[in-house]
Order: sequence, then C-alpha cells, then structure tokens
Amino acid sequence: MPEIRMRPKHQVTLPANIVRQAKLSLDDRLEVSYTNGVIVLTPRPNAAVVQKFDVMAYAGIGKGVWGSTSDEVNKYINDLRA
Repeated sequence: MPEIRMRPKHQVTLPANIVRQAKLSLDDRLEVSYTNGVIVLTPRPNAAVVQKFDVMAYAGIGKGVWGSTSDEVNKYINDLRA
C-alpha cells in the first residue's frame, strides 16, 4: 500500500496508479468522509456530466393538443380569450 504524506496546508497527493484506476482527471471533485478512523474519497459526477435543463427537450410536446391545423389552434386561442 503506498504511503501518502500530509503537506503544509493539509493537502495530499494521490498516487498516479490510484488516479488511473479511479479514472480521475483534472478538476474532478471528490467527496470526503471520515468514519471510524477511515478517510474515504468518493468521486462526484462532473459538472459536464450533470445534465442541465434544456427547454428544447420539450419542443413539440403539445402538438395536436389545441388542434391539428393553424385555423383550429387560432380558434381555440380566440375562444379562450373570449
């Protein structure tokens, strides 16, 4: 088991073989926990991996709800306004 030394600002450097095995890369975030004398580092999902809300994913979702032609849609909207 490799030995890791604590650096001045309480920093540690992970051994390269562990970084490769865990498939970590620059700017990856790790969750740190301490339980029963054991420090555990758990990779968190990258911001790039976390899906952001995309309004275009809902494009066309209501197709046909208000009518199948532009005249039917306009009539529906006008009826709502009246």
